[in-house]
Amino acid sequence: MRKPTFAVIGAGCGGQAMAGHLASAGYDVALWNRSAARIAPFKDRGFIELQGKIRGVGRISYIGTDLPKALADRDVIMIVTTATGHRPVAGRMAPHLRDGQVILLNPGRTFGALEFSRVLRQSGCAVEPIVGEANTLVYVCRVPVAGTAVIKAVKREVSVSAVRAEATPYLLRRLGGVYPQFVAAPSFLETSLGNIGAIFHPTIALFNKQRIRAKEAFDFYTAGITRQAARFLARVDGEFQSLAKALDARPLSVAQWLHSRYGLEPSDVYTMLRTNPGYQDIEAPTTLDHRYLWEDIPMGLVPISELAKALGIATPAVDHLIDEGSVTLGRDFRTEGRTLAKLGLSAGGVKEELAAIIRGEDRVPESVHV
Repeated sequence: MRKPTFAVIGAGCGGQAMAGHLASAGYDVALWNRSAARIAPFKDRGFIELQGKIRGVGRISYIGTDLPKALADRDVIMIVTTATGHRPVAGRMAPHLRDGQVILLNPGRTFGALEFSRVLRQSGCAVEPIVGEANTLVYVCRVPVAGTAVIKAVKREVSVSAVRAEATPYLLRRLGGVYPQFVAAPSFLETSLGNIGAIFHPTIALFNKQRIRAKEAFDFYTAGITRQAARFLARVDGEFQSLAKALDARPLSVAQWLHSRYGLEPSDVYTMLRTNPGYQDIEAPTTLDHRYLWEDIPMGLVPISELAKALGIATPAVDHLIDEGSVTLGRDFRTEGRTLAKLGLSAGGVKEELAAIIRGEDRVPESVHV
């Protein structure tokens, strides 16, 4: 059976780790980035070096800024940009896709695949790719020097879902078994409402606001999770779980997620975070103008708040993070974020509309057999 070909969209930490890993495993990989500056240090040499848990060299067949060239003849397109990039990337990709291609957001954050597929249609995409999302990035990684990816950990399990639930098995088959960690979720409600980054990142960043402003050096996930932050994080987790219950979804709680993804012994969240080997030596940012706020709040927490409000569910902890983050960075994240309107949902019938999308009743592809 022929190996699938891959395009990796986005050459940040996750994109370089993924492109390098796939290429080192013998897959044909194209790596695209919007700006030339990020890829310039390693574009001409044509490979990415891997260090840490995965070691080796991945030789990339194409590295550049020509999106049509990067997408041509690719079976699987892995989106590894920040969630703020999903909408513009979808618009640019729309004319260059073909039926049956798999597009997987790594990760989708909250309802990323839903937004991505909607933007494709709005942008005149005339074919039917299969759009899905992973619950989290499979790697814990850093790029100390462009072209060198240090993989600190690989998660044991990552849940994945297509927008249309019945297409998820097709999506996983097209990946060709390259990621045995990927397991099918019942729907994108589980992958989106289990958006752990939206729970972890704003909470820890805002509870350590003064330390970050002072440019204090500390490990973000371990030293940053104080008892107080852990208690608040549990409140945010509880609000996610309440919303999931109202939508008949069953995403993992934070403690369950840490056990599943990292094999940690079940305990309180404070202890599990502080002792997770995969989180050791991951330094905190030295500025609050960071994706932990400007990505995870509008693309992760705002849709949670909007959806909960439509269903009559109170989310005071989530709303506090949205409001404090907006004030901290002087931005209106509620306007910038993934609102119901941007997702094509209405407040009055959101539960029924989501169920119809998951069943494929909003638009059923005729040309792709799954």
